Amino acid sequence: MELDLQPHHFSPSPENLIVSDNKKHTIILGAGPAGLATGHEITANGGQVTVLERNSFVGGLCRTVHVDGYRFDLGGHRWFTKNEALNDWFKRLLEGELVMVDRISRIYYNGKYFFYPIQFSDILKQTGPLTILHAGFAFLWAVLRQTVFPRSIENMQQAYCAQFGKKLYEMFFRQYTEKVWGLPCEELSADWVSQRSKGLSVWSVVREAMLGNKDQLTSLIDEFMYPQYGYMRVPERMAEDIQKWGGKVHLGTTVTRVMYHGPNDVEVFYRKDQEEHSIRGTDVVSTIPLGVLARILEPACGAAVENAARELAFRDLITVNLKLHRKQVSRDTWLYIQDSDILFGRMHEPKNWSRDMVPDDEHTSLVLECFCSKGDAIWNLSDDEIEARCVNDLVDKLQFIRKEEVEGTNIIRTRETYPIYDMEYAKKIGIINDFLAPLEGIHIVGRGGTFRYNNSDHSIEMGLLLGQKLLGHEVNHMAVNTETVYHEIKSGSEPERDSYEIAESDQERARPDTP
Repeated sequence: MELDLQPHHFSPSPENLIVSDNKKHTIILGAGPAGLATGHEITANGGQVTVLERNSFVGGLCRTVHVDGYRFDLGGHRWFTKNEALNDWFKRLLEGELVMVDRISRIYYNGKYFFYPIQFSDILKQTGPLTILHAGFAFLWAVLRQTVFPRSIENMQQAYCAQFGKKLYEMFFRQYTEKVWGLPCEELSADWVSQRSKGLSVWSVVREAMLGNKDQLTSLIDEFMYPQYGYMRVPERMAEDIQKWGGKVHLGTTVTRVMYHGPNDVEVFYRKDQEEHSIRGTDVVSTIPLGVLARILEPACGAAVENAARELAFRDLITVNLKLHRKQVSRDTWLYIQDSDILFGRMHEPKNWSRDMVPDDEHTSLVLECFCSKGDAIWNLSDDEIEARCVNDLVDKLQFIRKEEVEGTNIIRTRETYPIYDMEYAKKIGIINDFLAPLEGIHIVGRGGTFRYNNSDHSIEMGLLLGQKLLGHEVNHMAVNTETVYHEIKSGSEPERDSYEIAESDQERARPDTP
């Protein structure tokens, strides 16, 4: 399949553009990575786009906060994809601002540090042969039981035990999973496990270490790309291009209604500066939460869709950003905290990603992620209480820092960050999608928009493909992030799907300018 790409820093010109219908006008709800990627692809090829964003900044969850010379991302965003054409697109977008980061990912459990994904040799070193034997027998028993008495795998507990055995599930997955989602693993769908740890198991780890495998390389990424000044530079660059190429990006606009008048005739109502406005277009691309879109669409969706939309739930996030008078805390790119008595579940040190994330070499910082839901015990803590508990956990329980090294704290509360894969989520999504399917000109994309746990590269690829679809190409953007191989495995056997490509005839113009 040959698809055109208008790369960053290459001004559109008639001979290079896909012929676009000037009558088409795409309205994009949300200036996160998926929505901006859609707009980027369309405007790069001469299409008309208007982006409406409720916040005063672009990026959505891919936000970087700049405070007193420190830069903090909302969580640990990194760029990794096995699609080389998409990697080339990313390099051009962030030309001159990219650094390569060594990947060191570990789990903190019961006072010890384990590499993630798990390694038998590491577990042996940390816990001794009895634990390895226990884990091995638990895994073999799980395999034997599933072989002799096969049963459907429906919840997270069953999925993790089937892949790793009960012992490793209890050690490395149960506490953290329940910390993130706020629900027991028995009440969460197995779909999330297959999406986030696909292709990994005790057997795959052992096979790789002991036997090797000529057919499928299962080695994991050891480095990734990252923007020098924080991950928000990705959406910022896309927004800059959209406007440079004639599109519009409106911040501080809250969408209130979406009126479907008929095929490719959609009107969006929004509020800006206390005033009501509307805009009409041929297509609407929604990145706002799927359930919200269903509820603000007119004509009304009906009781069944309304109930499904209201029941789709997201986890929220409190990000605690600590400014430290200290050179470095650890070498980790990120660390998963299993222990339930520690308030935060994941942490990273921005300085380990880019030196430009801190004011000077004498200082560092930490980003601590506290998973919660609006109205629960964690969310209801005051900022002062959250700061005190996080600092005490770092000082007393983890012994990472000294209290006197903390020079300031920045706390950000973010709603609807992680879609919750409860046992009924797929049924709810199906009801909503069945309602949306006949509405020609309404499109969904991105993490919130599709209710799918995407990484930013997934959302961006979805957006680029949707942009190409709206330009007239027959592609399926909804197939992104449906592979059967863990997302951090370098290569492997995966089902064919549409992916972002550069047409062979465009390779020459797709290269950066050379002297």
